[in-house]
Amino acid sequence: MGMAVWIVRRSINAFFDGYQSFTSIAALLVFPVSASVLLSQAVIPFATPPLLETISLRLWSLFQAARFPASAGFFSLLNVKLAQTVFTFVSTLPLVLTFLLLAKASVVHVVCEGRDPRRKRGPPPLSSFLPLYRSILPTHLFNSFVVLSANASTFALLFLVFNVVDVLGLSTSNVVLCLSAAGAVLYSVVVANTTVICNLAIVVSATDNCGGYLPVLKACLLIRGRVMTALGLALPANLGMAAVEALFQYRVNGLPPRLGKGTRASWRRTGARRQG
Repeated sequence: MGMAVWIVRRSINAFFDGYQSFTSIAALLVFPVSASVLLSQAVIPFATPPLLETISLRLWSLFQAARFPASAGFFSLLNVKLAQTVFTFVSTLPLVLTFLLLAKASVVHVVCEGRDPRRKRGPPPLSSFLPLYRSILPTHLFNSFVVLSANASTFALLFLVFNVVDVLGLSTSNVVLCLSAAGAVLYSVVVANTTVICNLAIVVSATDNCGGYLPVLKACLLIRGRVMTALGLALPANLGMAAVEALFQYRVNGLPPRLGKGTRASWRRTGARRQG
């Protein structure tokens, strides 16, 4: 944790050193993406978009086909959060591929140029970090494939475990509860490590001028033996993002994010048809 604290202190120092550049980047590039993400979440409590309902039903059908226990609250909650994540990913994809990646490229450029004491204050011109964007874009697309693969691998392992328990006749309520808790911990660890590797791959692609799968491999080598430091650095940022989203949901909607009544009714109808 000492290394993580040292990195955080250096990051804060770099932020205040290039304060004008970072605030300009946040106002011009990051704000449209953040607004689109929050607005896509704000639509859900009032009306369930057809795309979100379709995604939820497809995921629920996959969970039922995999014989995951319907009584386990973990999979119901996971289904809702996955559907919301996929809906937000699809609805904000154009802005993410443009504004967000340009913001990441500009941040890397500002940090790297900050080593030069002769650099000028203020936001960098677009032409200075546009080559970094060309390297970050294929890496970001490959990161999406990595995240999808990590989720699929985790679900495949959970599918194997729950079906083995079901075949052995051990699927009691206590066993299902323990397995659901263990599955939640396993899924959280896998997602956290995947997120850290993907974020580090973006930085590697910008600094080493490479894209695709190569930055991901380099990120895996860099993180080897430093997993706790990487998770310690990712935890404050993830907690901050979760707090901002929760505050937005509370102040704007007054309710926690959830799916509409139509989706829950569709789930009940689907479950009734399957039981019949």
